[in-house]
Amino acid sequence: MSVWQIVGVLSKEPNMKWVTIPEGLRKEQVAEIMRKKLGWNDEQINKFVTTYTAMKFDYVEGVYFPDTYLIPVNEAPLDLAERMQRRFEEQFAPYSKEALEQNIQWTTVIKLASIIQREAAGSEDMPLISGILWNRLNQKMKLEVDATVQYARDSVAHYGTAPDLYQDTSYTAEGTWWKPIQVADKQIDSPFNTYLYQGLPARPIANPGLDAIKAVLHPEETECLYYLHDDSRTIHCANTLAEHEQNIEQYLR
Repeated sequence: MSVWQIVGVLSKEPNMKWVTIPEGLRKEQVAEIMRKKLGWNDEQINKFVTTYTAMKFDYVEGVYFPDTYLIPVNEAPLDLAERMQRRFEEQFAPYSKEALEQNIQWTTVIKLASIIQREAAGSEDMPLISGILWNRLNQKMKLEVDATVQYARDSVAHYGTAPDLYQDTSYTAEGTWWKPIQVADKQIDSPFNTYLYQGLPARPIANPGLDAIKAVLHPEETECLYYLHDDSRTIHCANTLAEHEQNIEQYLR
């Protein structure tokens, strides 16, 4: 290359950018990051959210692995979806074998990990929350998890109905997600509302990291069935509803 050619290349914007996807985001939030980092327009965002991440039921959510990626600035939404899925498959492979040994479906691991990811104050909380949620599942109790209600509520707010396969092509990725729930939100009729429906949701509610996945497979042994975080984000668990109500009175009022 000539000196002028080198100067021309160095003066241009880079053709690849580092993009960090935090743990626990919905795929809509991933699309919002791509708007800011790669300049995606509404059509590209819409295609990513409603089409390219909805081609297979088990890949609608939860498999867009949180990590730092070096991405071409002209990366197409379909290519990004496939890139993130491949990273998930690479990272999850050893845990998939472990899940099989424990007779747990891989989809169950990701569903539960997504809930733990959203509910925990940090990775140190995750094994305890996992143990509590497994206790509730094994005792056929409703999970009654706020994060699933947030997912249901925010989906209704953006799509008009509870999320199915995101067929609403009017979606644009400018929104607020994961605000604290209100009492009325617990009555939203959605299969993702674990206050109304028993068991795990049909799909993950976010894209979890490895710590949450590990916590599902290695839960802390506990008799607790309830938990809460105080104002300092310290977790407190209880074996009975009466004890949980005492924790609410002590730490939240």
